[in-house]
Amino acid sequence: MVVAAIDAGTTGVRCMISGTKGEPLGISRRPWNYTTPIHLEIAKEFDPEHFWHLICTVVKEAIKTSGVKASDILAVSTTSQRHGVVFVDREGVEVYAGPNVDARGAMTQYIIEESIGEKYHEITGCWPPLMFSPARLSWFEEEVPEVFESIAHVLPINDWIAYRLGGIFSTDPSAGSATGFMNIRTGKWSDEVTEAVGVSSEILPEIHETGTITGEVTPEAHKACGLPKGLSIAQGGADAHCALLASDAQPGEIVVIAGSTAPVMMILDKFYCDPSQKIWTGCHMIPDNWVLESNATLTGAYLNWVVRLLCERAKDTESCIRDTLKHLDRILTGIPPGSHETFVALGPSIMNCQQITDVKQAKMVFPQPALPQVTPLNSAAMIHAVLENIAYAVRGNCQQLEAHQQASCIKTIGGMTQSRIWPEMLANVLGRSVHTPIQPEGSLLGAAICASTGAGQYSRLMDAAKAMVKWKSATNPDERADLYKSYFSKWSSMFCDGA
Repeated sequence: MVVAAIDAGTTGVRCMISGTKGEPLGISRRPWNYTTPIHLEIAKEFDPEHFWHLICTVVKEAIKTSGVKASDILAVSTTSQRHGVVFVDREGVEVYAGPNVDARGAMTQYIIEESIGEKYHEITGCWPPLMFSPARLSWFEEEVPEVFESIAHVLPINDWIAYRLGGIFSTDPSAGSATGFMNIRTGKWSDEVTEAVGVSSEILPEIHETGTITGEVTPEAHKACGLPKGLSIAQGGADAHCALLASDAQPGEIVVIAGSTAPVMMILDKFYCDPSQKIWTGCHMIPDNWVLESNATLTGAYLNWVVRLLCERAKDTESCIRDTLKHLDRILTGIPPGSHETFVALGPSIMNCQQITDVKQAKMVFPQPALPQVTPLNSAAMIHAVLENIAYAVRGNCQQLEAHQQASCIKTIGGMTQSRIWPEMLANVLGRSVHTPIQPEGSLLGAAICASTGAGQYSRLMDAAKAMVKWKSATNPDERADLYKSYFSKWSSMFCDGA
């Protein structure tokens, strides 16, 4: 009994063949990149045909690696980066495909600001408008009207993959609310938002409950990807929300999704929207649940950047990067809290949507190296300080969420949890126990949970999560936690204006 899960992330695509008990049987990955239109530096796009080719490539490889027969797969489900979107015309052809980092909406968000104003945040739970589909549609109306007039369907990227697999136009509440078109109180498309940008709600996909069967693999998709013809397609959702499923997250719990970015999310069973507009609210996959989010933004991506910088002069840069990341636990052993009084501010921060477009200078503070009592800064201490920066930012974001509701539990999932040092550092910086699933591939496992539910192996998503998520032993704070209290205060005073 196996299912297939496809994850279209910011930096690449992955496919996992999973047992219905959550065991990964085969995983394949391919990186991908975006292009920048010559006339617009802040815009990013991708070639849908090339991306579809890469998607099919990882599906075929994952099936082969797993050793299972394609005919044994019960269902497939998809997940993807939030805010990425594909526009499809009346002939079913993609006329625009843009990732979450496409910022062209910055040039036309004034249309939403003038027509709806701050009520946009009350309706959608999100701010600023530039990041979401309505502002991008407005850009096309102003700059490329022939494309705007041709748009018949607006699809989140994971739902575009489902369209390619089965010719269906559907979404779920988690991916739907990430478009910026959904009224998150009702879970339906907002007429006020569609009218503001001059489109009909008919261009938006049907909203289905996550984990339900919405279609089946077509003969064309079977030929391209190797998935069985007629295979059931289970409705998936946004990657961060799939990671919440893969953490078996319950109302009142906080989950730190520690990947390239670090969304810090709390499940709510009662609606709340932050009146200060610093943080986001979105619909969760589970009916009558919402997600309150305070995002630390780029985190693992900055860790990779620093490691690449330090490996730049190595004989084999790529091998140096791989080895450094693989052996972080050994490399950072013995470095004390505070990284020998070294503090950095490189990207990770405490979320404030009112200042999301501000470009903050990177900062680094370390003692004078000439002083005899000072331990000289080396690459290991530098990497340790970068990790601490991430942990401090996560703590600040947790505090923002807990200003609304005290968390009953802290969990962390994602690529960074493959290292022992991350949950240990997080537990000590937070001064609380941290719970980590065995499977770090959160979004992939979440999509597998959706597929297993759609295949009828479980009656509800949360039943599937309970059965498919396995746990490591909890990581508890130790004697380093007291030191981190003062270091977090010092970091805050240096980089957060006393926050």
